[in-house]
Amino acid sequence: MGRILTILLLGLSLAGCAAKGALKLDCADFAAFVHPIELTPLERQIRALDLETLPPAERELANRLAAAEIARLRGDPAFLAARPSPERPLLLLSGGGQWGAFGVGLMNQLVENRQFPDFAVVTGVSTGALQALFVGAGLDRQDGEGAAIRQALADAYSPARESDIIDRERWQAMAAINGALANLKPLRRRFEQRICPAIYDPASPAGRAGLCIVRTLRDAKGRKVLLGFIEANSGEFGYVDVQELLAPYGDGAADLARATQCLAGAALASAAVPAFYQQVRVDGKTYYDGGVRQSVFLASVADAQRLASELVRRERARLLDRQPEAASQAAGDIYVIRNGPTWLPPDQAVLPGHPADIDTHADALRAVQRSEAIMVNQLEIGSIAALRLGRPGGAVWFVSADGYRNYTPAYDRGIKCGPLKEAARGAMFVPGFMRCMMDYGRNRATGGEPWIDLCHYDGTETRAVCRRPDGTMPGAVGRF
Repeated sequence: MGRILTILLLGLSLAGCAAKGALKLDCADFAAFVHPIELTPLERQIRALDLETLPPAERELANRLAAAEIARLRGDPAFLAARPSPERPLLLLSGGGQWGAFGVGLMNQLVENRQFPDFAVVTGVSTGALQALFVGAGLDRQDGEGAAIRQALADAYSPARESDIIDRERWQAMAAINGALANLKPLRRRFEQRICPAIYDPASPAGRAGLCIVRTLRDAKGRKVLLGFIEANSGEFGYVDVQELLAPYGDGAADLARATQCLAGAALASAAVPAFYQQVRVDGKTYYDGGVRQSVFLASVADAQRLASELVRRERARLLDRQPEAASQAAGDIYVIRNGPTWLPPDQAVLPGHPADIDTHADALRAVQRSEAIMVNQLEIGSIAALRLGRPGGAVWFVSADGYRNYTPAYDRGIKCGPLKEAARGAMFVPGFMRCMMDYGRNRATGGEPWIDLCHYDGTETRAVCRRPDGTMPGAVGRF
C-alpha cells in the first residue's frame, strides 16, 4: 500500500511539473526579425570563412541605422544645411539577473545628474535587454514622460518578494524533470505591466494612467535598441531590432497587445538562462539567454555604425550636389555597464573551520550551478575584453558593481549589501539586496566619475596603454 501511495504521489507531482513546460509566446514571423551578428575578421578566420566579402548582415544593419537620419536629410532643409554632428556613442548592457538593480540605480542617477550620454544604439543581453527597452524609450528625457520611464524601470527592479519575478521549484531536484529551477510567468506578467499597463490591465487606475512604452519604442527615431539571444537549435547568437519588430503594429488595442507580446517574447528569450529558468519559445522556436555566448555584444554593431555614418555622409553630399566631406577619424565612444561584479564570489561565506558546501556535497545539481557560475564569470570578462579586438583604440568606458559587498546604503547605515545576499542563500532574487544594489548604483554615479577607460593598444600588438581611474598613467606599460 505504501509503495502504491508513493507512486501515486510521485505521478501527481510529475504531472504538475510537466504542466509547466516551456513559456510560449506568439509573435507573427518572429524568426524573420532575428538577425545574425557578424563575426569579427579574427573570428571569421578561425572558422575558415571568407575574409574579403563584406558580411551582408553588417551592411543591412548599417542601412537600418542610417535610415532615420537620411530621411531627415531629405525632408528637413535646415538639418541638411547644418554641420554634421560627431558620431554618437553606443551603450552595451550586460546580463546579471538581480544585479541589474545596480545598472538601474546608476543610469537613473546619471540622468538626474545630466551626465547620461546621448546614445545612438543600445544593445542588451538578459537583464540588460529589459533595461535597454527603457533606455530606448527615453529614460534620459528631462520631462514628465522621462521621469515616468525612470520610475517604471526602478519599480520593475523593486520586487516585494522573489515570487514577484519567478516561480521557483520547492525541490531543486525537480529541475532535472521539469527542465528548470524556476518558471518565468511572474516575470512576464511584471514585464507586460510595466511596458504597456493600458493593455495589460485597462480597468485599473494604473492601467489608465500608465505610459505605454511599446508605442514610444516603435516611433523612436534617434536611438536603436537591439536585444540579443541564442537560437537554441543552431546555437548561434542573433538579435532583434526593436523598432523593426514593432513597426507592423498600429495604435489600436489589439495591435498594441500583439506588439507587447512580441516585445515580451524577445526580452524574455534574452533572459532565459538554460536550466535555471523556464524555456522560452516564440512561434515554436526555443531561445536561450544571450549570455550563453557573450555577456555584452558589439561585434559588427560598431562597424555597421561607421558604415551608417558613411551612408549619411554620401547622401548629404548627393543632396547638396557636391563631393562628400572627408570621413571623421574619431569613432564613437563605447560605454559598458556590467550588471554585477567581475570577481566571482565564493560558493559560500566560509567561516574558519567550516568547509564550503561544494567541498562537502557531491550532487550533480550543485556541481552544475557552481560550474555555471565559474563559466559565466569568465565569459563576462572575456566578452568585455574582446571589445578591444574590434576596436584597439578609441574609448571603451566601463563600470561594474565591484565593491558592492561592503557598501552601506544611505537608507540604512546598519546593513551592507554583501551579507544581505549571502543570508538568502539559494535565492535568485533577494528584494533587500536589490534595493541595496540600486542604492549602490546611485552612489557610484554620485560619488565622482564612475567610468574607467579600458586599456588602448598602441598598434604594435604588444603594448597596452592603460590609465588609472583618476586618469593618470601607471609606472609600467602593460603587455599583451
